[in-house]
Amino acid sequence: MNRGSGLRWLIAAIGIVMTAASARPALSAEALSFPTTNFSIVTPDTGVAIGQARYRVESTRGGAVLRGENGYFDGQTDVEIAHIEVASNGQPKLKEFDHTFYNVDKSILRRAHVDVKSGAGTCIDNSAGQKSEQSEVLGIPEDTWAGASIVIPIRNFLRAGDRGISRPLHVFSCAPGPKIFAISVNMDPGNAVWTNYGAEAMRVEVRPDLGLLNMIVAAFVPKLHAWFDPNDGMTFVGDEAARFYKGPPIMLVKKHGAEQDGTPRAK
Repeated sequence: MNRGSGLRWLIAAIGIVMTAASARPALSAEALSFPTTNFSIVTPDTGVAIGQARYRVESTRGGAVLRGENGYFDGQTDVEIAHIEVASNGQPKLKEFDHTFYNVDKSILRRAHVDVKSGAGTCIDNSAGQKSEQSEVLGIPEDTWAGASIVIPIRNFLRAGDRGISRPLHVFSCAPGPKIFAISVNMDPGNAVWTNYGAEAMRVEVRPDLGLLNMIVAAFVPKLHAWFDPNDGMTFVGDEAARFYKGPPIMLVKKHGAEQDGTPRAK
């Protein structure tokens, strides 16, 4: 589900959160409950592994911090951090987001950052020999998420029993400058075996909601697909999207039959 930054809308990902013990009583523990999870990063067309990813959540006073680390076999890395707070209605809400992509020499390739309270968004792109930094103050709706943190509201939709319907949300993304997109979260009506996972999963498609333009531009707009295990509390088990805006497509895949931290279950 950029890989985190494109429109993982980017996902990216991803997903991932331990119970926020210090959250307000009105917040269900399940709303911020994703275990630490290891994923293989593979190319969608070939299934060849090109890296490893690990996501975890650390509880904080009144919320949590989602952290994701992606390491590619060629030496490139990504670090994604989403600060989550408990809103006045007792539900989780994105507070701040940062996804930085590093070259092999650890210099910054790209960066996406947004402070939800101030609306300040920044996008850095140092690829292809260019050095571009765009900043803008955005109007940010209450239901805005970014990167792998979007897994949180999607999984809550599924746990509430949503099937075969669409739900609206907003996401922040660098495309290529700072932007807020209205998106549609489309949930399949039933489960199906996801071959990459090796077991039954519920598929969700995330795409921009462009109103009357949807039919015209549908074939040209990138989408995110994410999968959740209906037999394991709707655990997030993988996604497919661009690594970042106009970047290479990648897929995150959790190994079925492993504990959330990647350790095989005892027989």
